[in-house]
Amino acid sequence: MLNIKRILAEKDEIETKLKYREPDINLDPVIDLDRKRRELIAHSESLKAERNAASKEIGNIIKKGGDAVAAKARVSAIGDEIKVLDDELKNVEAELDLFLAKLPNIPGDSTPLDLDKAHNVVVKTYGDAKSPEQIGTYFKDHIELGKLCDGLDFERGAKLAGSNFALYKGDLARLEWGLINWLIDVNVNRFGRKLIIPPYLVNSQSMYSSAQYPKFVEQSYFIEKDDLALIPTGEVPLLNLYRDDRFDESELPIRLCAFTPCFRREAGTYGRDERGLIRIHQFHKVEMFSFTRPEESDTELERMTHCAEELMEMLRLPYRTTLLVSGDLATQAAKTYDIEVWIPGQGRFYEVSSCSDCTDYQARRANIRYRESDNKKLEFVHTLNGSALATPRLLTSIMEHYQREDGSIEVPEVVRPYAGGLAEIMPV
Repeated sequence: MLNIKRILAEKDEIETKLKYREPDINLDPVIDLDRKRRELIAHSESLKAERNAASKEIGNIIKKGGDAVAAKARVSAIGDEIKVLDDELKNVEAELDLFLAKLPNIPGDSTPLDLDKAHNVVVKTYGDAKSPEQIGTYFKDHIELGKLCDGLDFERGAKLAGSNFALYKGDLARLEWGLINWLIDVNVNRFGRKLIIPPYLVNSQSMYSSAQYPKFVEQSYFIEKDDLALIPTGEVPLLNLYRDDRFDESELPIRLCAFTPCFRREAGTYGRDERGLIRIHQFHKVEMFSFTRPEESDTELERMTHCAEELMEMLRLPYRTTLLVSGDLATQAAKTYDIEVWIPGQGRFYEVSSCSDCTDYQARRANIRYRESDNKKLEFVHTLNGSALATPRLLTSIMEHYQREDGSIEVPEVVRPYAGGLAEIMPV
């Protein structure tokens, strides 16, 4: 959530930046609602002062033996008027909070201001992005390879849950699980993150704090009677782990990682060319999350991005890193790098990690603060998140890059110890 004080002080500049995210944004309602809120507070406080004075006058009248009926009626009437004002104030504050909750984060100073995601800036490339023809005449895409090794079964996945659900079997399931365990191990032992395995269902407040709600209510898998939603990403529980908490400066940065499945209703809305594992409703992911002091968040974002890139290089997969323009940012992000793996069968790069600096946007919604050692005042932390990594597209790229002419798939060397020593997946 944006800081209302900052909006009031820098309204024109903030509105200009936000229009590079959503062109229809207009901050005039914020100014009007805040003005109305202040007027209501001032009027209510004035009436309360008047009521206090009238109450004292009742005491004086009674002491003098006078008739206080009229004065008591006046106090009662003022009380009724205050109640009306306070009810109106609650409505105005709720409307203001809802308006602020729907506003996206302000793009950071180093985020390119552009609405067209086609203008995302490539800042790094790694490896040789080969076409299927360059790999060999024997090339098969991951769907063909999955059938050949009896490792992917989308028909039975659909039988169990509907379209866009994957079912892994046999050695390919072992590779998927080995990949997850390798990612966890590197994040903990190499990147120094504390592993969390959180609940996969969270309440509405958790979804709101992370900025999934109110904007994406309709895209979530929500159980209304229990007030629980399946998590779309590990970012949600990791942020809310410290909701309403306070830190000392010495405790920051806090670096966490989590393994979770992720549930996305949006998968079925994309084109038919993105078949197989490219976009599915349920997938696995290892998530990085950091809580930092504001002045450290830029450096932490670079560190987090380098961690995701290092994982790709350890797997020897071609990828590129892009700096997203403002129009392609997630609601909560001020700056984002996407790490995109090359998938030969699709002939394009696909995101496997998105590393974002959310500044104090989520911390304000979740009320997470810290105290500097030489200052009694509490400040909001900055939060950052990034995938390290999401497995479906990663597995897709591994299958297509590590395939052999006989239809077998070599298991990346770094993953083998985590997949029970599995070195290759043979066709059935």
